[in-house]
Amino acid sequence: MGLFNNTNLKNKLHTPNLSISQNLKKVLRAVVIFALVLPALTYVAADYFNTKKELASIKDKLNSFESNLDQELFADHLKITEGMVLTSTLTDLQSEIEKLTQDKTLTSETNTKVNSIYTAYNTYLSNVARNKKDKLDTKEAEDKANGWGVLLLNKSFDQLAAEITEQNKALEDSYQKYLASLPPPTPQVSSGDYSYTTVSTERGSFGVHLIKVPISSVKVVTAAANSDNCKDNCPTKSLAQHVSDNGGYAGMNGSYFCPPDYSDCGGKVNSFDFALYKSSSGKWLNSKALGWSDTGLATFKGGSAKFYKKSTDYDGDGVTAGISNYPILLKDGNIVIDSDKLTSYQKNVKGTRGAIGVGSTNLYLALIYNATVSDAAYAMRALGAKDALNLDGGGSSAMYINGGYVVGPGRSLPNAIVLVK
Repeated sequence: MGLFNNTNLKNKLHTPNLSISQNLKKVLRAVVIFALVLPALTYVAADYFNTKKELASIKDKLNSFESNLDQELFADHLKITEGMVLTSTLTDLQSEIEKLTQDKTLTSETNTKVNSIYTAYNTYLSNVARNKKDKLDTKEAEDKANGWGVLLLNKSFDQLAAEITEQNKALEDSYQKYLASLPPPTPQVSSGDYSYTTVSTERGSFGVHLIKVPISSVKVVTAAANSDNCKDNCPTKSLAQHVSDNGGYAGMNGSYFCPPDYSDCGGKVNSFDFALYKSSSGKWLNSKALGWSDTGLATFKGGSAKFYKKSTDYDGDGVTAGISNYPILLKDGNIVIDSDKLTSYQKNVKGTRGAIGVGSTNLYLALIYNATVSDAAYAMRALGAKDALNLDGGGSSAMYINGGYVVGPGRSLPNAIVLVK
């Protein structure tokens, strides 16, 4: 009995210990599970808050983008509207000027003024379009046009002409500065008779578009759009048309002329004063200019050429081509420019200069970049020319060969030099 009672007592004593052990295991198991799950829960919670923050940031950016987009679209709307108003204003002004040109009640003097304004205004429109195409600032010139309608209605023709001329000059000056600022074209590999090269001289290095060909292998043609002497509103052609009309394969711009976008050219638009032998007609245009001593002259006959320091030195020999301009650049390998007779534009402005020259066997047609007229003389000599004559350049610069322009097309030209094979 005593033994039994002891056993029962032991059993009773061990029962609570067993229960505590099982509970402890459950707690430990729960702690382990919680320890394993907690990092995952923490990561999920952190990811949730980060995602929520990113979504809020995206929403803010979207709202900002929509706001900025609205502003940008409205700014574009204002620009488009402003452009429409300006276009309408310019079109209306052009229409009013056209009506005045047809007004039979105007006096001869007034009619001349109106026609001059009409020509200048069309030049203004072309200049604005050209400058805009090259992303130049035209706002000031366009703003000025807003007041021209009133001047026209008040028949303040002199003031209107002066303001249009002023803006044309400003637009042209801006464009010439832009051209002068352009880097030389990437040098190209020589292709046939044409190449782009860089020539070193005592006055620096100059990029040159060059047609160089044995003079015996080509016929030089001096071409003119007019059939006789012309003093105002003279006909012009593109260089490509000059080349095509004369059966040529290459050519470049010719002598100085009076372009329509210069105020000083009023009453002599697209005219040229220098002597030129029109090869297709076999006659000299502006033959009186052969008596000028300040211009040089280049003549051609078959495969030979003669360059005269003064046009007055020309002896009247028969020629198949001839062109005068000023100044003569080279004679017998010497630079013969009289700098005192150069204009400020020729002497001081760096621009594109045209020249024609001959060496021992070769003919040179050149457009020389970022050069004064004196620079052009040194460049021609370095290229190999012994005799050379200055030609037009700037906005009239154009060179064409084998069906395409390598420079230009530039302005429409009253005369040009064409090469025929």
